[in-house]
Order: sequence, then C-alpha cells, then structure tokens
Amino acid sequence: MIAVAEPPLEFVPRGRQSAAEHPGPQDQPLPRYQLPTSEHLLLQRLQNVNISAAGEDSPAGQESWSIREMYDDYEGAEDRAARRRQLIERTKRCGPKAAAATQLTSLPQSLLNPAPERREEPMCDYMVNNEEELYVHRNTVVWTKGLDDGDDGVYKRMCFTADTPVRNACFLNRSFVRGRLAQLEAAIQTKDDTLTAICVMDQDSLRVYCDDGEDFLANLDFPVSQVWQTMHGLLLQKDSSQALVSHLSFPMPRLFSMSHPLHEACPVVLKTATNSIGYMTEPEYSVVFTTDDSDLVLLYDVKFSKHFVARLRKVTVEEVNHVGHQTQDLGQTLLGTRPQSAGNSLSGIKQTGAMPKTPVGSFMARSNTTTGLANMSKFGLSQSQSFSGVLGQSNRASLGTPLSQLQSSISQQSMSMKEMRKITSVKPAKPIEPELCLEHIWTENIYGVQRELCEMATRAFIHTDLVGQTFLCYLLARSCRLQMVRLTGYGSSEVQLSTLATTLAAKDAVGLSRLQMVAVLDPSGSLILYTGTVLISKVHITPLLAPTPSPVPPPAAPSQSKPSVAAGTSGAAGNSSFVEVRRSSLLPTKAPVDLAGFDEELHMLSPILPQAVSYAQRQAHNVCKSLRDPAGNRLTLVYATGRMLRIALPLLNDTRLLTRCVATLRQVLSPSQFLHFVIRWYSARNPPGSRDYSIEQEWLLFRSTILALMGLTAAPDVEATEGYGRCATPPLNATFGGGVAGGLGSGSGSNCSSNSTLGAQDEPKKRRKYNDCEDYTDDDWEFLLLQTTLAPCGADGHSYSVDIGAPLFQMIPAIFYSLHLLYEDLKLDAVFHAALSYLATFLHQLAIDMQLDSYVLHYILDFPELSHRTGKLSLLGAAHGAMMLHQELLRVPAPSIFSQLEHIVIGEEEVLPYTFVSNVNERSRNLLQLVSLVIHGQERLKHWWQLLELPEAVQANFPRRVKRSITADAPRCHQLLELILAMRLTRRDIERFPAAVHLIIAEALEEARLAPPLGCSTATYDLILRPELAEHTQLPFMEATIGQPHCGKVYKEDSLSTRSPPTAGAVLEHECSEQMRYDDMDNMDTKLLRLRFPDDMRVEEVRRLLNSSEPVLIEVQQLPGTSDHEFIEEQEKQLFALCARTMTLPLGRGMFTLRTMMPRPSDSLSMPRLCLVGREPIKGTTIEMQQIEFPANMHMWPSFHNGVATGLKISPQTQDIDSTWIVYNKPKAQANNALEHAGFLMALGLNGHLKSLSFMSLYKYLVKCDEMTNVGLLLGISAAHRGTMDTKTTKLLSVHLEALLPATAMELDIPQSTQVAALMGLGLLYQGSAKRHIAEVLLQEIGRPPGPEMENSVERESYAMTAGLALGLVTLGQGESPAGLRDLQLPDTLHYYMVGGVKRPISGSQKEKYRLASFQVREGDNVNIDVTAPGATLALGLMFFNSGNTAIAEWMQPPDSRYLLDMVRPDFLLLRTIARGLILWQDVRPDNEWFQAQFPQALRIHLRLSSVDEDTGSDDGDVDYEAITQAYCNIMAGAAFCIGLKYAGTEDAVAFATLRAVIKEFLRFPSSPMIDCAGRTTVESCLMVLLISISLVFAGSGNCEILRIIRYLRSRVGPQYPHITYGSHMAIHMSLGLLFLGAGRFTIAKTPESISALVCAFFPKFPIHSNDNRYHLQALRHLYVLAVEPRLFLPRDIDTHQLCLANISVLEIGATEMRRLPIAPCILPELSSLQLVVVDDENYWPVRFERSWNWHQLEKALEMSAPIDIKKRTGCLSHLEDPDRLKSMLAQTLTMEQSICWQIDINDLHQFGNERLVKPFLNRCLSTKGTDLSYPEQVKRHQMMLLFYNAVVKDRIHLLPVYLTLYDHVTKSMINNIDVWQMKLIDAYLGRRDLAEEHPLISVELIQMMQELFKQEMEDSTSELCLPLREFLSQKRLEPSYVTTVSGPDLQRAFCVINYYNLMPNMLSGVDLSTGTVNYMRILYECRQLNLEAHTIFGLLKILQALDATTEVVVTLDEASLLAYSMATQ
Repeated sequence: MIAVAEPPLEFVPRGRQSAAEHPGPQDQPLPRYQLPTSEHLLLQRLQNVNISAAGEDSPAGQESWSIREMYDDYEGAEDRAARRRQLIERTKRCGPKAAAATQLTSLPQSLLNPAPERREEPMCDYMVNNEEELYVHRNTVVWTKGLDDGDDGVYKRMCFTADTPVRNACFLNRSFVRGRLAQLEAAIQTKDDTLTAICVMDQDSLRVYCDDGEDFLANLDFPVSQVWQTMHGLLLQKDSSQALVSHLSFPMPRLFSMSHPLHEACPVVLKTATNSIGYMTEPEYSVVFTTDDSDLVLLYDVKFSKHFVARLRKVTVEEVNHVGHQTQDLGQTLLGTRPQSAGNSLSGIKQTGAMPKTPVGSFMARSNTTTGLANMSKFGLSQSQSFSGVLGQSNRASLGTPLSQLQSSISQQSMSMKEMRKITSVKPAKPIEPELCLEHIWTENIYGVQRELCEMATRAFIHTDLVGQTFLCYLLARSCRLQMVRLTGYGSSEVQLSTLATTLAAKDAVGLSRLQMVAVLDPSGSLILYTGTVLISKVHITPLLAPTPSPVPPPAAPSQSKPSVAAGTSGAAGNSSFVEVRRSSLLPTKAPVDLAGFDEELHMLSPILPQAVSYAQRQAHNVCKSLRDPAGNRLTLVYATGRMLRIALPLLNDTRLLTRCVATLRQVLSPSQFLHFVIRWYSARNPPGSRDYSIEQEWLLFRSTILALMGLTAAPDVEATEGYGRCATPPLNATFGGGVAGGLGSGSGSNCSSNSTLGAQDEPKKRRKYNDCEDYTDDDWEFLLLQTTLAPCGADGHSYSVDIGAPLFQMIPAIFYSLHLLYEDLKLDAVFHAALSYLATFLHQLAIDMQLDSYVLHYILDFPELSHRTGKLSLLGAAHGAMMLHQELLRVPAPSIFSQLEHIVIGEEEVLPYTFVSNVNERSRNLLQLVSLVIHGQERLKHWWQLLELPEAVQANFPRRVKRSITADAPRCHQLLELILAMRLTRRDIERFPAAVHLIIAEALEEARLAPPLGCSTATYDLILRPELAEHTQLPFMEATIGQPHCGKVYKEDSLSTRSPPTAGAVLEHECSEQMRYDDMDNMDTKLLRLRFPDDMRVEEVRRLLNSSEPVLIEVQQLPGTSDHEFIEEQEKQLFALCARTMTLPLGRGMFTLRTMMPRPSDSLSMPRLCLVGREPIKGTTIEMQQIEFPANMHMWPSFHNGVATGLKISPQTQDIDSTWIVYNKPKAQANNALEHAGFLMALGLNGHLKSLSFMSLYKYLVKCDEMTNVGLLLGISAAHRGTMDTKTTKLLSVHLEALLPATAMELDIPQSTQVAALMGLGLLYQGSAKRHIAEVLLQEIGRPPGPEMENSVERESYAMTAGLALGLVTLGQGESPAGLRDLQLPDTLHYYMVGGVKRPISGSQKEKYRLASFQVREGDNVNIDVTAPGATLALGLMFFNSGNTAIAEWMQPPDSRYLLDMVRPDFLLLRTIARGLILWQDVRPDNEWFQAQFPQALRIHLRLSSVDEDTGSDDGDVDYEAITQAYCNIMAGAAFCIGLKYAGTEDAVAFATLRAVIKEFLRFPSSPMIDCAGRTTVESCLMVLLISISLVFAGSGNCEILRIIRYLRSRVGPQYPHITYGSHMAIHMSLGLLFLGAGRFTIAKTPESISALVCAFFPKFPIHSNDNRYHLQALRHLYVLAVEPRLFLPRDIDTHQLCLANISVLEIGATEMRRLPIAPCILPELSSLQLVVVDDENYWPVRFERSWNWHQLEKALEMSAPIDIKKRTGCLSHLEDPDRLKSMLAQTLTMEQSICWQIDINDLHQFGNERLVKPFLNRCLSTKGTDLSYPEQVKRHQMMLLFYNAVVKDRIHLLPVYLTLYDHVTKSMINNIDVWQMKLIDAYLGRRDLAEEHPLISVELIQMMQELFKQEMEDSTSELCLPLREFLSQKRLEPSYVTTVSGPDLQRAFCVINYYNLMPNMLSGVDLSTGTVNYMRILYECRQLNLEAHTIFGLLKILQALDATTEVVVTLDEASLLAYSMATQ
C-alpha cells in the first residue's frame, strides 16, 4: 500500500466562487416580436420551466468543470525545436516565398502534422506540476490557471459570459486555433509556442478564446449535443432528437467536423466494416471517446450493442464523389416536384438496409457573419451568396463533382408547407464538401456475453504502461468492468487492436498519463493503481471524518462531467453514473464474496492473512463513488455525499540520479522483471506516513530494493547512520503472470480498505526505527513493506547467503555493467558529480562480491576512501556465476570513458570499442564521436564504440532513434556542427562537458566561427556564436517591421529611423510642433540619409526645394515712377510664374517620400496644402492673384498630384490598409479635397493596397461620376492587378471603354480623360499577356477616327498615344512570336499608323457608329499621323523590346538626307530614336561614340554649332538649318533617354560623363546660333529629357553634381523665361525626386516591365500648362512607381542595434575579381548580375551572401529594406567613432599580437570596455582598488588577468570558462581523479604530432603554463609519497591495515599520481634489481621489458629517485636520454 504524496484536500472547483460573484448575462429582450410586459414576464417564466431531474435545478446541477495539467515538457520542447530547424531548412530550399500559404503543400506532412512522438523517458522528474480548470455554470465560464495554495492562492482567471446557457466547454489544442500558415510561422519562431485556448458552445454559436487575446466566433447551424476534440479539429455531434425534419423520416448527418474556428462544419463520412461509404446518419451510432493526440475514435453501436473503433482521416476524392452520387437523385426529387406535393415526395424517400442515408440538413452555406442574419437560417437558405465566400472557406464543392448538384438544403427546425414552398423557389446554395472520413478498423468481441449485459461505455482513455505497451481502456460502469484492449503500432498508420480485451473489476477508472498508470476504483471502494494490466499498489487515503457543513452548498447530484479533452477522460454528458452506483451499492449479499476472493488473490504474497472485509462499519459518507479530473499525478475522488477530495499520487522518484538509474534498468530488464522492480520500488518508496526523503535516504532505499530483488541482501553502508538494512526477502510464492497476479511484492495488507472501513482512531502508528527482527505487529504492516525484514545486520561483519530464486538474480551482470556505464556517463556531466559517490560505493561493493579486480581498482582511483573496504558482503561463488546471464560483459577490463577518449586523441590502433547502451550513456557515445571527428575525421567515427542491445528488454517496445547523417564532402568543422546539431546539443550543453573535451570541441567550433557554413539554421549559428548570422536566418520569414512603433523592446534602428532616436517618455506636443514644418517631409531626416551623406546639407536642401506648403517669396523692387497698381500687377505676374513651379512640386515630393511611412490603422493621413500665395520678404504681406487673369481650375491636376504624393508615402508592407481605412481617410467636404483623394486612391493602387478595396466601396466611388476620382481609381486598380488579367477589373474597365462594349450598349457620356485612363489600365492589366482580343481593340483605338458628331474631337493625341502604349504593354517584348496575333499583322498596321497612308475600313463592334463623320474635325482620306504616329512608334518599340529585330529597327532609322528629313516631324524623331533603342537594346552603350553615332553623319556638316559657320553658308542657301538643328536636338535627346533607361540605377560613370557633357552643351546653346535655328522651346524640351535621363542613371544615389544642375535650372522663373513652362518644372522636380528616390532607399529595376513603366511615365512630351493633357495624361506620370526596386544594403551593428558603415564587395557573374562598392549603406548593383556579396570590413566579422546558398536571405532583406546585422570585432571602433582608424590602433595591435603577454596593465583591458562581458568581469573580479592582497591572492589575480586578457584580446571571450575551469583543476587544494584526466587529455591533445604546430585559435602557452603547474604538483607528490606508491607497485592491492596508516589527503594524492603516470599494482614484481649493478641504463632496460610508456617510466624513476635518496645508489634523471629512449621505443 502506498501513501498519497500530499495530504488530501477538500476539492471545490475554483471557478465556483468566481461564478457566484459574477453578475451573469443581462436579460435578453425576446427577439423578433414584442409583447406587453406582463406577457413577456409570463413567457420568460414558462420558457425557464425545467422538468428534468430534481438535482438539475439546484445551482450545482447546472455546473460542470474539467481540469487539465499544465506542464513544461522538456523533451517535447526539444522535439519542437528540432522540427522548427527542419522547417527552416525546407523553407530555404523552397525559396524565399516558401512561407506563403500557396507553397505550404511542398513542405512534407511530417513537419506540418508531426506524428505524435513517443516519449523515451517514462519517469520524468522535471515535471512542473500545475493545472488549469474550466468551470461552467449556466451562462458563465471561468478559466482558472494555477493551483490553489490555500486562501491566498493567486492565479490567472478569465471569465466569459454567453447570452444563452453554455452547453459545452472544453480545452483546445493549439493546432485547431492556428491556421496552416500560422502553424508554420509558429513552428519557425524561436520562442516556444505556448498558445492555449478554450472552446465555449452555447445554443447557437461556438466561440474560441485564446490566452493571447484572440477570439473567434462561429455560428452553429444545428443544435449540438456533444463536442469531441481530435487531432484533425473538432467533431460536433448533432442532437439526435432534432436529426429528422418533423413528420418526415428523412435522415440527416449526425456528425460534423470543423478544422478551424473560421471554417464551416462539414459532415463526416463513415466507411463501415463492409466498405460501404456514406454519411454517419444513424442515431444508433454515438461517439464515446476521442483524444487530441490520436486519430482513433471509439464509437458505440446501439443496434448491435457493440463498441467499435474507427480511424479519422482526410477524405479521398473518390469518397466525396461517391457520397455526392447518393445525394444527386434526392436533390432532383426535391426540386423537381410541384410545391404542393413536396411534402409527399419527401416522406416517400425511405431507404432501407444499413446503407447510410442521404445528408441534406445543415448543408447550408454557413457564413461567419453576425447573428443578424440568423432568422434566415430557419429556412435553411444560404444566408448570403456573396458573404459565404468572404472568409474564403476552401471546402465548397467544386463545380464538377456530383455533390455540387445537391440542391437547396433543409434545416433542422420543423417547417410549415408554406415555408417549404418558399424554399423550392430560391436559388440553391452549393453543398458543403466533407473533409474527414471515419474508417472502421475494429469491433469489440462480445461473444458469450448476454445481450442485456452489454452497455455503452461511460468513459474511455488511451493508456501507455511503464513498459511501453499501449491499451485502449473503456469503462462499463453498470457492470463494474474496465475493458483494456491492447494496441500495437499506436501513433503510426498501421495501428492494430487485439481481439480479446482484458477485464478489471472497476467501479470507475481514470488514466494518469504522466505516471503511465491507471487509477482504478474497485467495487469495494478501494483505490488501486495499475500499469497496463498489472497491479502496482493500493493507495492509502486518510479516512474522512463526518462531512462538515461547508460554505459552498455541496452538489445534491454529481456534477455532470463534460469530457475533459486534454486529460484524456470522457463521459457521456447525459449519463450520470450516480444511479448505477447506487444500485450496485445496494447489493450487500453478493459483494463481499466476490471481493473477498479478489482480495485473497491480491494478497497471496502477504505473510499475514487478510481480515474479512466488513461492510457493516462503512458509513455512507465514506463510500467513494467515482473518480474524475485526472491531471498530471492528481485526481479527484467523489463521495456519495457529493463531497470531493483532491489527492496527489507520488511520482516514481524525485531525484535525477534515480531517474537515470531507473531508465538504465529499463534498458536491460525484461518487461516482467522491470515491473517486479517498479512494484517493489514504488511501494517501498511511498509507504503510508512517509514524506520527502533526502537524496541520500532515497538512494539507500533504492539500493536495498535492488539488492533484495537481485537476491544479494545488503548490509547498510558503514557510514550510514540508519540502524536498519534489508537482509532477506520473503519467498516468492507466485509466478509473474497476467491480470491480477501482478500484485507481486505490492503486499497490500489487511487494512487495505482502511481508507473506507476504519475510523480515524485506527490510523497506522508513526514510523520508528527497529532494532529487533521479531519486534513488529500487524498494525505496522505499511512500514514492514519498506524493509521486508529488518535486522541490525552487516555491522558484525558477517556475509550472507545468496537467494538464487530472486527475480533479478540472473540479471546481476547486466545490471552491474549497465550501472557502471551510467556511472562513467555521469562523469561527463558536471551537474552529476556530487551524485557519483553513491553509485561508486554501491558498484564497488558489488565488484568486490563478484571478485572483479579491474572494477575495484577503477572505483578506488575515483574514490580512494573506498580502499578501506575489502570484505565481501554476499557469498557469491563460481557456481552462482554459472547461473547468471550475460556474464561475458564482465570478462573485459572495466570500461573507462576517459581512457577511451585518451586512446582516441592519441590515435591508438588496437583498442576495445566502448560499449554504448541507448538511453544509458548517450553522452559518452556523443563525446567519443565528436572527439573522433575532430581528430580523425569521418573515417573512424564508428571505430571506437559498439552498440549493446538486449533483445528481450523493455526498450524493445519503444521505437528506435533515427539514424544521424553528416555531409561527407564538407570541411571537418562543418561536419562537427552537423553532428552536434544531430545530437541536439546546444552551447550550454557543451559548456557542461569536461574541460578538456570542451577545449577540443571549442577549438573546432572556433574554426567554424571563422568560416561559417552558409545557409544553415539558427541553431547552427548560435553554436558557433555568430548571432548576426542567426538573425539572417530569420530574414526570409520577416513580416513588415520597419517603421512600427518600438514599444518596450530595445530600440532597433532601421531604414526609416529618424536621426535622433525616440526619447523615453512622450515628447511635449508644443516642442514637437515647433520643429514640424507640415510639409509632409518631417520624417525625412533619417539616420540612413545622415550616414549616406554625412558631410553636407543636401537632404535639407532637397527638402527646401520641394516644400510646397509655405508661401513663396516675391522679390520685386518698386521702380521709381511705377504706380502702386502696376507694381501689384507686377508682383502678381511674378507670383503666377512661381505658381507654375510650385504646382509641380508634389511630383518630386512623391518620389522623395516614396514608401517612407507605415501608418497604424487608427491614424488618419493629413495632406500638406498646396500653397499658391506669395509673401513679400520685407513687409511680410500676403500676395494673392486678384488683379491678373489666370485659369480658374489651374490647381486641379496639381491637387491630384498632391494627393498622389501623400498616398505614395504609405509602404506596401503596411498591414491593415483595407476598405474601412481607405474610406475613413476620405475627405468630408471641399472640392479640392476630392481631387486630392482621387490622387490618394491612385497612389494606394500603385503600392498594391487597392486589392483590398471592397466591391461596395468601389461602387460608391464610381457612382458619383467624378472625373478625377474615376481616373485615379481605374489606374490604381489596374496597377494593383498588373499582369493578372483579372475578370472583375476587366469588366470595370470595359464600362468606361466603348470599344469593349457591344454595339447595342447604351451610350454613356464618359470624359476623355477617364477613357484614356481605362485604356492605360487595360494595358497594365493584360501586360505581357499578348491577349488577342485586347490587342485587336487597342490597335483599332490607335486609329480611331473623330466623331461621330461632336465626340472624340479633343485630346485625341493623348488617346491614340495611350492606346499605343497600352498595346506595347500587352505585347511587351513578344515581337512576332505569339501565333494568335499573326493574322492581325500588328507590325505592318503600326508602321502604317506611323508613316501614314490611305484610311482603312473600320472593323469591330463600333463600326456602325463611325459611318457619320465628325462635325468638328475634317481629316480627309489619309490617316492623320500627327495623332497616330507617337503611339504606333512606341508600341513597336515596346512590342519588339530587346528583340534585336533589325528590320523593324530600320523603320526607326533617322533620315540621312535633307529631303527625307522634311518628311518627318522633328519631335517624332525623338520617339523613333527611343523605339530604336528599345528594339536594339543590347547595342545601347553609354559612351560618347555610340551617342554621337545616332545622328546621321551626312547631316552633321549642316549643323550650326558655332557662330563661325555664318560665313561659309553662302552656297547652301537651300539648306533648312532649322529642320536639321531641331532633328539633332531631338535625336540626341532620344539617344540620351535610351542610355537613361538602359543604365537606370547603375550610377555608371561613362554614362554620367556622356550625359553631363551633352547637358552642358545644351546649356550653352542660348549663347550660340543654335538657339535661333532650333528655337528655345525645342532646346528646352530636349534639355528636360536629358535631365530625366541622367537622373534615371543615378536614381536613389543623391548625386551632388546633378543636384547642382537641377538647382540652377529650377531657378529660371519669371516673365524673362517665357519658354520655361509648367512641363519644364515638372521634369526638373521629377529629376530631383529620382535622385533621392524613397529617401535614398530605392532605385530603378531593369526588368522589361519596369522599362515599359518608365517609358509611360517619362514620355518626352511635357505639358505646357497645368491642365494640359493633350499629348499625355498627367496621371500617367506616376507610373514610375511600378519600376521602383529596393536594393539598399543597410548594415546594422547587432550589439548596439544601430545602423553603421561597413565596406562591402561584390563579385559579378563571370568576373574573377571582387569589386569594392562605396561604403555601405549603399545601393547594390542589380542582383541578377551578382553571384557573391561580402562584408569585408576589418572592423566587422565577415558575412557572405552566395547565390547558391543563402541568397534568398539577401533578397528578402533588400525587398523589405531591412537592415542586415553585422557583428563588430573586439577592440574595433565603428567608422563613425573612428573614421581614420587611429583610436582603435592600440587595441588592434594587441589583437594582432602573436606572442603572449605575461605582464598586463589593467588599463589595456579597458580598451575593450565596449564588449558585452568585459566591464562586469573587470569590476567584479579584477578591480582591487582599496584592498590589500596577500601574495597568493596577488598570484591568483595575476593568473586570472592573464586568462582574461587572452580571452578578450583574441576575441575568444567564450573560451574564458574553459581557461578558468582548467585553472581551477590545476590549483585545487585537493586534486581528484577527474582533474588528472583533464590534464592527461590536454597533454595528449597538444602533444599530437600532426596537430602540434596548429593551434592558432587557442592560447597554447597559457595552457602549457597550467600543465607545468600541474606537473610540478604531481612530481612533488611523487617525492613525498614514494612509500605508499612503492607499496602499491609491489603488491596486488593495498592492504586495509596499511591504508589506515596513510591520511585521507595523502591517499587521494597518491591515487592521483598513480592515475597520472598510469601505474598498475604489482607492476614491479617482475623487475629484479637484486643482482648486478643498479644504474640508470639498467632500470631503463628492465622497464623496456615491461613495454611501458615513457611517461610511466618517468614516473617510476621519480619514485625510485625519491626512494633512493636515502640509500647509497643515486639514480640521476636525464630527461634528454629519456626522450631518446621514448623515441626508440616508438
């Protein structure tokens, strides 16, 4: 019998008090119809009438609760971490976007849905024993976490209140709450995923609450009677009473599955044993049990009274279709009949047989909207066709399956005929496709059981016992039976159940999964523990006194337990076991007979007869009626009075040493032997009355238990103060067998029922010590259990006989050997060193008993004090040995892990392999492999150890470990990393290794640290201490983080961080507002721009130039004689000229501030005002335009651009930009604001945010028919869906384009600009698709004639040009390859539009319309090329982009004769040159030679480049200089534009020189005759194209020289520059914006799509005034956004989290040398041209990004503009702190120093003060100001400083623990054996020939210094202790009589010397020095005969020298000759 671990506590659900205090729900008004108050009250009372059992009306009757354990499973966390690592590896292989849900399918199922892992360690002693409770009372649910600690227990509590009474509440596992994607992300994040959640279900909804605050609401379409949790989600069982439509016997599915709170409930398919497939409709099937970690479901079939098990799995397509076919006929019947006969047809459909019937109910398209639509669900209608898809349920049937033909669904509520009629006329919803299938795998065998005895199980659970067997247990409460069915292959897909079940008598039972036991309440009311079918022990519970009145009323009826899912229990809520139990307890006649027999069997082993159980004494309140709420090792006992006790059962053991010992026994014992041990140990460990033991007491108990079971009854340890020991076991009268006979050794005695029969006065007497074997009585039986027989034996020195019948006698060798291996393994873990002596004492005694000399010596070396003991305690002889199994294990010398490690380091060939037993000495095997890999490489990994497995052991029931593998061709240090990770070791584990091994491994890791493997997991980089590389592994999973508010965490800088970091505490508003300029550029003063441009104020200057929100200064002097009126007019003219400039500023500002902001959902965006007033500088008066005339709507398009600029600030990574937010930012009034909002919408589209704009919001915008809003929306939505050919968007655009509408469509009056925007939108939407219909329409629109009547007569050029551009986009780069477009003859038609010709007839849907000519425009018969040529030219250029098609390029060749030149408009030459450059893309070069070659040589002689040409021109009178000069300007501008496009964003120096030269040439034109020939406007427009081109090349670079040119050109304002138009200023400011694109974070991409967007945006024809859209729609200027690309390499110091400067180099594809870039942060070259990017800065650790390895990390970082972390080297300062590298020289010198420094100035160490650990160590350990140190303290401080200095200066601060540990080993006052071994291993390691030269990464001199100190210590000890050493060397063993003469410390030192020099006992017995002369050579010769090592001989000579110091023979030691000798021996 065992005692409970803690005193039993009265149990009251913790939620009961909270629920009592909780106000509960508010009274709901009656829905749908209103009644007078009195009737309302009456109705409410009538509704609340409850005619169920009396108990239910009491408060307790409406309460229920479940409890589950909260624990931190360490092994589980390990597995999760390993799985996370695998996921990251896989994700890397899938590319950077693998985390997207689309690619989740490519990840293996084993990672996403890991198979449930079997725990290998059954006795876990790291259990955090805590629990949480879910309490339900009426409408209130209370979720409490934590245990109640008396009155002041503080725990986390959450209360939830539902509107209707709660029907079900349960805990959920996290996989149900997480979606697939979130699960993947959670698996990848480094922190453990600790989400917990609950599910609360009331009458019409299911709510899920998570502890992180998230919650979900799902409406239920049917009443649910029960919820079951499985590994695939929830199973919902429909209330059987409502499964049929009233009056119709029409079966509905009964069971539904739900895989996520936002998915719909889908019917579950049942595949029966006869393979028939259908929905589970039978009301006679009901679910009994499921569990969330298995796919097994236990069901009960009422018809056949059998339980059966089905397997829950995903449904297959065939099964879905099969079920669909069954439903097909039904649907047609339903809808095919006339309404009045609908009822008859339904009632006629009756199916017979076992075939599952057809599902219809609840097939409604469930929507997750609010309950406002709930009334409709009464009719089973789809609540809303459009809403049902809102949350994207993926399990709608696809149209092809027969399922989809199942028509409208019929709901559960009964319906009238009228309602039925309504249904049939409604458009049907699609049915819901099933997700899961229940596949039958087992039916219970009930032959021989009478039918009436069959019953449905009230509870079931899965139980894994202590030897790894798994059972499915289910309780038949009425007949008091617990059925246990053996499962094989549990957790795999091949699970099988045995046909016969084992039966235990049980009134109730619960599974305790953590203890791996079952608690059974037997029919007599005793609590018994089983593991599997084997009885372990009874549990003694302190008898209860009469129940005291408690403040909380005890429940009158038992609370009905809702299934506690996590704890693995379940009970049908409807079946209270109260009635049955009462019935069985009223059978007094039968029970005692049965039970007496049962008890008798149990107590066969007891030497005392059991008393007859008397039921008469039993009082009602002491009858334990049921068990409930198992959690961890706790459970609740429920008594007949309703009172409850919570008890805690003891764990198997409490200390880690015993955990390891028990696990070791499990490896070698068979299941029956192991259970023998467990039963005996568990009872002995926890007798009634026992409390916590100390480690020593628990060890003694364990020792006596195991010895007794081995038949070697032990004497207690001599030191033990306990006066008792175990001497003999009672004879075992029973053999180990099945069922009940498993009670061996559990010996529950006669008062086993004392917990229920005896009063308090019969409590057992307290424990006491016994001194007499005979002195005990019956009452002390419990204590007797602990010591089977007690006697003061052993003290008198007797030995005892051996009991060869003991259960474990034959296994003694295996047990001894495995415990020895465990002992060796524990030496390798510093944590266990204190526990070694217990194990050593035990094993040493066994070794003496078994006469194993090598083992005896082995333990004495470790613990010399053991040499005092030599007496055998048990008479084991050779005869006994012959009876034992596995003797061969003990025939080899004692295995020693340290000597094996030494053999590996030295590399000896002939070595016995070391034995490895899994789960016993894993650590030993790991270290042998690691050291072997470091020293010998992969070839000899398996050479040093062998696996030992005992096939019959318990471990055979558990799955094998997976094999490890490493990459064969990787460098050795990388292989080591792989191996360490495969062993699941972390840096902390390595630090627990012995110091020598730690040093060897640390050095190899140091190598890996210098050359880390690329593209590995976070754990890899954590191991090699490269935190920055670990951060890089997180980059591919990075969500948008920049710009988010940094709350609470360390402030980390990013690309948008302002120069001054946010201060702690809020900044005062007014201070803030003083600095704010409200020019929309307040966030531009970023740290990044300051780092890129540290030396000047260029950013501030750009901000000044682009500021449009302040009045401009009007500096006009009033000349004498000017009237005031004229002067004011003069001022206003100046203001008007300046306004032309101000109105273009938003375009530049939009580029400058592009994507620099991430607003929160609650922020509203303010737009800076466009200020068109002036200010006089002196008087400060405001000047407005009042006197002069100006266009009324002058500011219309500028306001639009202003809106775009603000919208472009919002980064595409911003979350939560949805319809609500967009509408929230809609301006309330003012026309101007509407214009700005139109631009804002376009900007959102360009950044991709309009995808989330809802259809309704879109409709509301468009229905207003506002021209600007429509332009912005159409362009924005098309840009957001660029290249997707989205049908919705196509329809939207078609409405605005006549050409896409049918001829009969109603004519709509659509403004021209909206049509142009729709055309462009079409091009963007179908970009690159070469869609025939679209191409045909666009081609036709280029040549669309004016008319009919007054239409299409204005801005036709813009329309045709846009159609051409759109056509170019649709056919981008396709040339003539698309077969579908061949017959359209696109090139020919476009050429015709380009050069002209006779008009061709119109085709298409609108041809009828154009029969009438236009009344406004008269065109004639030829095509008007002034309108069509620009579009056609650019369409050809884009269509043949980069095709190299010379034939098409010939068309674009500029004319090379004066005659031909007259045929072409000069500005068309500009476009032709651009088109030619696009076609011959590869030929475009940035040099001047190519540039000048674009102008025909023949015409060059006629150029008027200087005034000298005036005289020579007399004979060329007919030369048209104007035409030639204009052609030159345009062709040059076109060529420049081509260079700008091709080298955009490259910062190419040659292109810069070429373009700057030509700009300077054009700037000189006004002073040359060119200006007269070409005209100012031509020169100006070409100059603007040149400016745009050079800015494109330097996009994002902030080049200062270009900025100067821009600033000069911008200053040309006023009446004196009439040719400077609005368009010029637009180009200037766009150039300025390009230079600082996105605050220097972006540049231009070079993909074909980007180039085409640039052509559209920078079309080289700029508007003349602010409303000019004649040639090009102004809104298209913003399409440059589609060509923007982030390529900013932004380094950040990982220690300070601040952005920093670093040198980086790149290797281009095909190049052999690295190219150094400007200092980062900088823009990288195009990624497709690079193969390697390296941070090669001497201040920082190198970081490499290589194309085949970790390139995706770089791609993601650039895409998100995320900082890339780098780590500073020790002693270095950043470029900001030390630009010329003078300050860090000293530290660098120290760092680079090769020699070692022995005298250190502490000030030198302060140089390294910015390192993380340096200052604390200096302050705490080395700073000794003001203290006087003694000499030893000074020595110690000096040594510490040396060690510390070397660790810091060489950047090896993590090696300091190794150095300090070694120093500790050397300087200990009492050196022990482990210290000796460390020094021996290091000697061997540093002494290896092949490694002798190469230890650059560790400070060898320091270690040699420590070795010398140690050697000196050893030699001194040798001299002092030469006499004991001589004794040892000349005898077989040290006699105890001699040992007692040596003091303890001396003995310890002597054995250290013996180990250090490898001396052996009796070594000198073979050496005879009695004859002849004794000299040095003679001794060497004698030792040579013994084959001793040089090291050992040196030790021997030292001993002899010390001995001979007193004799006349003196042996001199000559180390040189000793070395020569050792060389000779080798």
